[in-house]
Amino acid sequence: MVRKEWILFFAALLMLCSYGIESASAMVPYKTYFYDYDGEYLVSPDAYVPDKVLSAKDMGMTDKGLNQPLDLFVDDHNWVYIADTGTNRIIILDEQYRIKREITEFVHEDGVTKDQFNSPMGIFVSEEGLIYVADSKNARIVVLHQDGSLAKMLNAPDSDVFPVGFIYEPSAIGVDPSGLIYVISKSTNMGVIALNADGGFEGFVGAEKVVPKVSDLFWKLVTTKEQKSRTAKSVPTEYNNITIDQLGFAYVTSSAIHARNQYSALVNRDKSSKHAPIKRLNHTGIDVLKRNGAFPPAGDIQTTDKVSRFIDVALAEDGAYSTLDSSQNKIFTYDDEGNLLYVFGGYGAQNGVFQSASALAYQSDNLLVLDKDTSKLTVFRRTEYGDNIAAAIHYRKIRNYDESIAAWQRVLKMNPTLEMAYSGVAQSNMRKEEYKEAMHNYKLANDWNHYFKAFAEYRKEIVSKMIILIPIVAAAILWLVYHFFKYAKKVNAAGWRKPGKRTLWEELLYSFHVMFHPFDGFWDLKHEKRGSVRAAVIIVAAVMAVDIFKQLAGGYILYPSDWRVIEIYDTFLSVLIPFGLWCCANWGLTTLMDGEGSLKDIFIASSYSLVPMVLITVPVTLFSNIVVLEEQQFITFFTTLALGWSLGLIFIGVLVTNDYSPFKNLYTSAISIVGMGFIAFLTVLFINILQNMNTFFKTIINEITFRL
Repeated sequence: MVRKEWILFFAALLMLCSYGIESASAMVPYKTYFYDYDGEYLVSPDAYVPDKVLSAKDMGMTDKGLNQPLDLFVDDHNWVYIADTGTNRIIILDEQYRIKREITEFVHEDGVTKDQFNSPMGIFVSEEGLIYVADSKNARIVVLHQDGSLAKMLNAPDSDVFPVGFIYEPSAIGVDPSGLIYVISKSTNMGVIALNADGGFEGFVGAEKVVPKVSDLFWKLVTTKEQKSRTAKSVPTEYNNITIDQLGFAYVTSSAIHARNQYSALVNRDKSSKHAPIKRLNHTGIDVLKRNGAFPPAGDIQTTDKVSRFIDVALAEDGAYSTLDSSQNKIFTYDDEGNLLYVFGGYGAQNGVFQSASALAYQSDNLLVLDKDTSKLTVFRRTEYGDNIAAAIHYRKIRNYDESIAAWQRVLKMNPTLEMAYSGVAQSNMRKEEYKEAMHNYKLANDWNHYFKAFAEYRKEIVSKMIILIPIVAAAILWLVYHFFKYAKKVNAAGWRKPGKRTLWEELLYSFHVMFHPFDGFWDLKHEKRGSVRAAVIIVAAVMAVDIFKQLAGGYILYPSDWRVIEIYDTFLSVLIPFGLWCCANWGLTTLMDGEGSLKDIFIASSYSLVPMVLITVPVTLFSNIVVLEEQQFITFFTTLALGWSLGLIFIGVLVTNDYSPFKNLYTSAISIVGMGFIAFLTVLFINILQNMNTFFKTIINEITFRL
């Protein structure tokens, strides 16, 4: 861990000294950062810096300023549309943010009746230039032409599926390329309302299924109607905003997910859509958002007292997107795979931070953010660092892998700690069939799933070159194993006829006989003295050594990291202490239950039972260096086999040593396990008492010394 801290330190120094870093010169009031695979907070160069902050006066509004602007949209011509909720109007700006039109009222289809908005909260502009306004308090969708004239008005939909007392209050709107209208209605938890072009109800999209817990079903059976009425009901999550991409997929956000559930899903790297604050829905309502990053797109990881609350999504080029977090006024940007690229923003009164950010949208490379409290529009300009990230993603999309690698390498010169950049280089390596280089870069990115895909391809290359040598090596290993077991069998057979004391080597080799003939073997260990304490100690030491060897030599499929800290203390806790507790607890109990084995007998029998763990773990550890994820079940199988074999031998060994029946042995073994916990508890309690006594006497001595 110390080495990693030093590398991060020097990487940070390199970032500060790199050319093209605009953070220092721009003096922005926030830190741009990201999280690595381990969830560590790392500062990065600024991807966006504030270019200008515009008030209503700066936009050319002379009569009155903005008041509680809640939504923002940028059309194909880079014109900007603002839903100014507090003044009940729609503001249209040109690409230079100068006012072009202000829509405060419109004329009905009869050509006479004038009408006005009442809290317009959402806005969308189609490719044809039609302006869709979610006229919230009037419970309708107003569709306008660019000149402000009415195209059509879509009143509240009518359907039997709406519950009694349903209040239609549209707060966000989007239209897909086919003309289907998606509406978010406040306080509606049944999903997104889908309407046809004429306003007819088509159904709900994206409603989250609520699966009741077993405990909820139980209480539902035993509680009265009155108690049920006072019980909080499990309801689907309600959405707060929607953004439609060019393919017709709907990005929806929710800020109503229980904070504990959202944070748990985030830190546990939950790739499902359950408790996800952002989703990408297809036309059937299925979430197809990719969550292939180290953590799912859910905002800040290292939060102190609250989770991120997403209220808007802005779609960038090549599938990247930015989300607006209302809880911290921050902007999180992800690529199309769900990898976090950078985070910036925050609370404050300076340019670039907000009092209460309410909406965001991309205008080409610029990012626009509305602040409903200050009623200002902030224009962020993309930096060289942000340009290089965007270029790398773009070149990868169009399969120009050489340019993509070059762009990612420029990113790494500015930010050597960005794991996403290494992953990007590795993806291009894969496309170019440079599998060894891809493995190296995926390892630097901590992207182990893709690492094993690259390793599988690299292994194919190696196997094809060594196709003749592999069977020869395998045959040689089998020949050695066969002859070693044959030799052990010969030595063990000679031991039957050998009088007197046996050598340590003979005692160790007898463990092979115990493995395959446990009843005879354990009988001879006790009555014929074929084993000894010294051999048993060596076997236990070998188990501990193998545990350390597994940590050092195990493949990435076992320990996906190059930073392996070997703690002997952990080996003691996982091997020696449980083994010692077992021997003591079992001997203490069997002594009281007519057991014939001494502590020495139980120790020797239990030690010899651990030999399968040594013999199987070593080759499995070596084998783990050449397997891929799809073959992990072989590692699991043989590891389980070693453990199960040893536990079975321990059971038989105690049975034979104490001359128990199987049932009595099972009974005493179960109680012995309970006794292990009891002994551990008493030991910890005793140590704690000694520590307190030590502190007490030290305090008395110090007090006496002080007074003298």
